[in-house]
Amino acid sequence: MDQTNLQSHGAQAEATAVADLEQGLTGLTRHLLQYHQDEASTDESTRQRPRVGRVPPHVRNLDGAAEGYTPKFVSIGPIHHGDDTLRGHSHRLKVAYLHALIARRTRVDQTGIDDVAVLAALIGYKAGVAAVEDRARAFYKDDVCLPTDQAFVDMLVLDGCFLIEHMLNLATGYEEPLLHRTHWAPSQLHSDIIRFENQIPFFVLSELLALSPLSRDPHLESCRAAGAGAGGGREDFLRSIGVHCLLRKDDEELKDLPTSDNIHHLLHLYSLALTKARLRRPAAHAGIGATAWRALWKIPIVTLMPVAYLLCSGGKEEEENEEEAGTKLPNIPSATDLQRVGIKFKRAPRRPDGGFLDVRLEDGDTLVIPMVNIEQFTAPQLQNLIALEQATPELPDDCSCYAFFMDNLVANPADVALLESEGILKSNLGSHKAVVGYFNKLCRGNKLELEGNYLRSVFEALMERNRNPMYAWIRTLRKKYFSSPWGIIAMVVTLFVFASTVLQTYISIVQYYFANNSDY
Repeated sequence: MDQTNLQSHGAQAEATAVADLEQGLTGLTRHLLQYHQDEASTDESTRQRPRVGRVPPHVRNLDGAAEGYTPKFVSIGPIHHGDDTLRGHSHRLKVAYLHALIARRTRVDQTGIDDVAVLAALIGYKAGVAAVEDRARAFYKDDVCLPTDQAFVDMLVLDGCFLIEHMLNLATGYEEPLLHRTHWAPSQLHSDIIRFENQIPFFVLSELLALSPLSRDPHLESCRAAGAGAGGGREDFLRSIGVHCLLRKDDEELKDLPTSDNIHHLLHLYSLALTKARLRRPAAHAGIGATAWRALWKIPIVTLMPVAYLLCSGGKEEEENEEEAGTKLPNIPSATDLQRVGIKFKRAPRRPDGGFLDVRLEDGDTLVIPMVNIEQFTAPQLQNLIALEQATPELPDDCSCYAFFMDNLVANPADVALLESEGILKSNLGSHKAVVGYFNKLCRGNKLELEGNYLRSVFEALMERNRNPMYAWIRTLRKKYFSSPWGIIAMVVTLFVFASTVLQTYISIVQYYFANNSDY
């Protein structure tokens, strides 16, 4: 009897395992067929690749890095839509901006707007966004987790109209009293709208703008004229107010930016604007006088090379040990090491377009770097631009390269102090060590392609200078003999004694020679 029960239980367990296996295969088959049908339903040239998703855990969870990707005041898009804290901060403000955008259609006659007109405008917005709903869902890498399809459309309408109204207010100089009820809200909003996980499609903004009868608002005449000057059309107007919102300037100098059809979202527009700002800067050239002076200045160095070699040859083993001790040497030397080999640092002229990428090496020994301010609201900026580049392979790795460059440059607190003294770095992170940690975390978990890197020539020039024996000897000479005032005095006295001895020997030889010749 017991054996019969055991066989029965065994058969039942085997049947259950087979059913579970078949169910798993059925699920896999379903997912495979669904993917195959999706691939076959659209042409390769028109198929949309996801543009926004959560930052991968291996990057997001690094030493508090998640805070830089998470909005603090307002959620835009579905990824952080369910955050109750963000909803409490900004939902009423979003609704107020949606109402303000609808009300723009009646400002010309100042008669106000009734409930029917408000509802009619809202229905129009919803219908327009519903027409591109499938395309908007495909915009996100992860599945959109909202209760209903209508909830997704409502979210896009509310967030999109909020952004458009905010950009229009900035373009027309409206002070936005609702936003400025607290001092931190405007800065935090600007920081939030350029976070990688906090984006909505630019084509949704374009659709909502098309449904907004802004032609009846006299306050937008100058803005529309600027958009027409940049090429004309609703798409260029949207791009224009987007650039003004992000950089606090008009895009007259950025007319060659892509049209709205080729812009993914606001963070993508910001990245494109920064790259264009870097590319349009003319290269600086030194005058003939400066070039001649530098050449004359190098003559004593070349003359003293044999002496420097003799003085420094005894320190070869010490320097090799020093190099071996530094197991985490960067690809380029740090700021203090570069200073020791004659590199000077200079702050680039401040420009209104936020072009912090404009790093260049002038005259072979002057590293020109724009000032960068690292504080609560600007620190996540570079972090999210890098996330965009890592998720969008077709974009140039400009921000990733800049972060790698700065990570090498500020290897220790002394480097931060040097760059601060030159006006290149400003920070309120609390300590120089925190600034070093900030740049170090930016590069973890990210990949940088050296081919096509816009700073590659700067990297190579700095590495070549650091490897040049002449500058290495001068660096060791300074370290061993000129690191203190007493060392300098001792070196001067030694050279004086050496010169006196040589001169005395020469005079003695000459006197001996003439004395012997006079005997004849």
